[in-house]
Amino acid sequence: MSPFVFLLPLLAGSALAAAPEAHTGPPAFLVQLTLLLGVSALAAYLSFRLRLIPIIGFLVAGVVAGPGALGLIRDQELIAAASEVGVMLLLFTIGIEFSLERLSRIARLIFLGGGLQVGLTILVAAGALLLTGVGAPDAVFTGCLIALSSTAIVMRLLGERGETNGPAGQVSLGILIFQDLAVVLMVLLIPMLAGQGGGALGVLVALAKAGGIIAFVLIAARRIVPPVMEVVARTCSSEIFLLAVVALCFGTASLTAMAGVSLALGAFLAGLLVSESRYGAQAMGEILPLQILFSAAFFLSVGLQLNLGFLMGHLGAVLGAALLIAVLKVLVTFISVRLLGEPTRTALPVAFLTSQVGEFSFVLATTGTALGLSFAGMGAQGGGVFIAATVLLMAFTPAMSALADALGRRLP
Repeated sequence: MSPFVFLLPLLAGSALAAAPEAHTGPPAFLVQLTLLLGVSALAAYLSFRLRLIPIIGFLVAGVVAGPGALGLIRDQELIAAASEVGVMLLLFTIGIEFSLERLSRIARLIFLGGGLQVGLTILVAAGALLLTGVGAPDAVFTGCLIALSSTAIVMRLLGERGETNGPAGQVSLGILIFQDLAVVLMVLLIPMLAGQGGGALGVLVALAKAGGIIAFVLIAARRIVPPVMEVVARTCSSEIFLLAVVALCFGTASLTAMAGVSLALGAFLAGLLVSESRYGAQAMGEILPLQILFSAAFFLSVGLQLNLGFLMGHLGAVLGAALLIAVLKVLVTFISVRLLGEPTRTALPVAFLTSQVGEFSFVLATTGTALGLSFAGMGAQGGGVFIAATVLLMAFTPAMSALADALGRRLP
């Protein structure tokens, strides 16, 4: 008997409970989903015609279609869920292209390079704000927000240019992996900055739990996943193979999220699991269409968060914040990569590529604002300034990358 038989009563009961007595017209979520797909397709087409990379088109389309402009797409929860799936699938495909052996070779880039970048960014940002009279909690909180970079944008740009496996790609990936690990500490640190949290013992317990989960995943990569993939592949069913691969991606990401580690890092580890089997290329081919679809939702969701009315009303503050963040991150990241012994030709593109602020900073900003912390000590308007500056920095990342290439060509 099929195991799905046992799910039929539950599914039927759920459908009856959810169905209205007299339903007319399509469900609300379907309208929003259709708009999302239509706007994504139009943005991709216009980007192609204008010879822009699709990321720019998706970001601009999100701004135009969002509640701050035309108001076509209003279901923020649906878009947020789709964007999280997009980031997970993007990191999953990157993990498939890697292996545990290759990951061990960039351990120095992860812990030393990433540690220098995150630590120096927080230190410099907090120190500068303290000198201007901002309180210590808000200063450290701001440093944590701007220390992170967008894994989705950086890896997508590197992938489109075929530079993921080049020197700049390897260094960038190492720094981004460390940033995802640092999120665990930041999530615990922000309540403590606001006078809450479990103290040092709570931090140690959370770190131990996260380390245990990661260790379990790495052991599973060698012992459990390869034989399971062999069993699935012997069925010669593309449906079963795709379902198994997606379940592995989502399951690993959910497991790491329960331990306080980001979904993105969990999805990357899931990709490493698949890379240890001999079916990595097949898994990549199956998952790639889904990754393209949902990554478009991620970039749209970033654009949706920009309120044009707020931007116009606080244009000076937003542009000033964006410029200061970009300059600080370029300088700190460049110095960090040079301290690793990497040449200027590698440090320059890495610094410009990671000069934006990461998607997980949105979550940290929401958490900190709810606890009474504010971006740069700006109070109530700090959150709006930070979101607007972050969206602008993400949108200009391709231009920053092109600027790094132009500067790099002038090097001897």
